[in-house]
Amino acid sequence: MINSSFETYFRQHQVSHQWQFMLQALAQVLQGAEDTESLKALFFKVGERMAREIEGDFATVETLADLQDRINVRWSEWHWGWVHFKELEDAIGIEHHAAPLAQAFGEASLPWTVGLLQGFYQTVFEVLGAGDAMRVETVSHSATPMGIVLRFGSAQV
Repeated sequence: MINSSFETYFRQHQVSHQWQFMLQALAQVLQGAEDTESLKALFFKVGERMAREIEGDFATVETLADLQDRINVRWSEWHWGWVHFKELEDAIGIEHHAAPLAQAFGEASLPWTVGLLQGFYQTVFEVLGAGDAMRVETVSHSATPMGIVLRFGSAQV
């Protein structure tokens, strides 16, 4: 019960009331005008742009832990939650917690707003030298209002 109350409180304060109504209206208009994949591609581009704006923060990192720390400084400044990277056998796991996507655009938008995080992390790894065969993908059925799980590795077929 406490966790549910904490999540409700946190989410209510995650997005400025000044913008929340407009962002949710925007999401409804976008959903009515475009299909999910097109919207995801659009948000992917937004995420790419966000990462390019701060690439100097992480372009010279040498460890995954250092990358996580440097990116989390920005996420904290922006009130966008935090990321946890973990080395997997064949990929890097990306767990992004408390991104304001569901609160800003509505929970129904998660299938396409997650593209923003995909674009962000894809660009991060490209700046660090990743090749075209490596992709950031959503782990199926992993997006919730408080946590989004992605993986960076060879594209899954």
